[in-house]
Amino acid sequence: MLLNRRIAGFDGIRALAVIAVVVHHLGIWGPAEEAGAIAQRVFPLLSGTTAVQAFFILSGFLITILLIKEKRTTGRISIGAFMVRRSLRIFPLYLLFCILATLALVFLNGQMPTRALSYAFLYSYNFVPQTDYLPLLGHTWSLAVEEHFYLVWPLVFAFGFVNRRRGLLLGLCAFVIGSLLLHAVLVRQPFADGYAISRWSFLAGYNIALGCIGALLVTNSVGKGESARMFAGPGAFLLGLLLYANTLYIDSGSWFIQNVACGYIRAAGILLMILWIYLNQASMLVRMLEIRPLRYLGTISYGIYMWQGFFLTTGPRRVAGEMWPPSPATGVALLVIVAPLSYRYFEQPFLDWKKRYTRAANRRAGQVADEDLVPVSAQDGRA
Repeated sequence: MLLNRRIAGFDGIRALAVIAVVVHHLGIWGPAEEAGAIAQRVFPLLSGTTAVQAFFILSGFLITILLIKEKRTTGRISIGAFMVRRSLRIFPLYLLFCILATLALVFLNGQMPTRALSYAFLYSYNFVPQTDYLPLLGHTWSLAVEEHFYLVWPLVFAFGFVNRRRGLLLGLCAFVIGSLLLHAVLVRQPFADGYAISRWSFLAGYNIALGCIGALLVTNSVGKGESARMFAGPGAFLLGLLLYANTLYIDSGSWFIQNVACGYIRAAGILLMILWIYLNQASMLVRMLEIRPLRYLGTISYGIYMWQGFFLTTGPRRVAGEMWPPSPATGVALLVIVAPLSYRYFEQPFLDWKKRYTRAANRRAGQVADEDLVPVSAQDGRA
């Protein structure tokens, strides 16, 4: 399989996730819950937080798949090439957003929140104190978590993939368990009220680590047949769905269980469903996720995510006297117009550079196929 092969269904997942983020930031679920239209137990299944979990897990899975392909086709991992590809995808739009947000805050709202802007420009908004938090910049926390993780993971992967694969898996599992235990400790500290500690990279990063674990499991050439059968069967998907929907049946008075532990369980469920989709490329579910509108929304989902933060911020509340952001209705209209234009005329040129860079890497590798990385349904025709 070449480095740039597309996996069906994943754009559909991205589309559903970014829709959930937009709906969450429009503040629809709160009034719906108050009106009795949606139960409190259902909200975590549809929330923007869960959507970001899906983005994280999918990202960890795909990045690791690409690293495995690169290692097996070229015999090495080019950290520089990885960073170039990552930068061309993420940095241009992110930097444009930060500049526009700065201009809006200074010239429209008459503010100069130097500390908040510094956190955003330095990719560290997930560590911003609550006293400096600005809703206009709020969604950038997730980009910070990803970038911090990917400063470390390619190096660790390059060092341990060939001879220490089991060590990689054990290390990732230890990171996931350690983040849960550390969260339990930190949330009880006096300073916890002043920060959104669940967004700190070494805590929120467990979602990305789960995606990495999944990629290592389904591409294990030694036990690939067993792994494929285990994760490709209907039982794996049903178990994933059950874990994803855990708040419907877990009833606990513990704040930590409801707000933290259930999130870890939900992430495991999301991972199982992603693995099932990867291994069942000809399934009806994948065909549904490949419906053209969903696929297109998934393609431009990064732009939607960034621009919804600019036009909607992270909630429907507006401060009196502020000229920006606009009303939620106007923000949605602007989002619908700007996101596709942004993808076509701003993001696409950088993506073209990224694709050319990837094709050059394929040519240098002689475009060697790697059958160990082809989803099971693509190998034996099973749906």
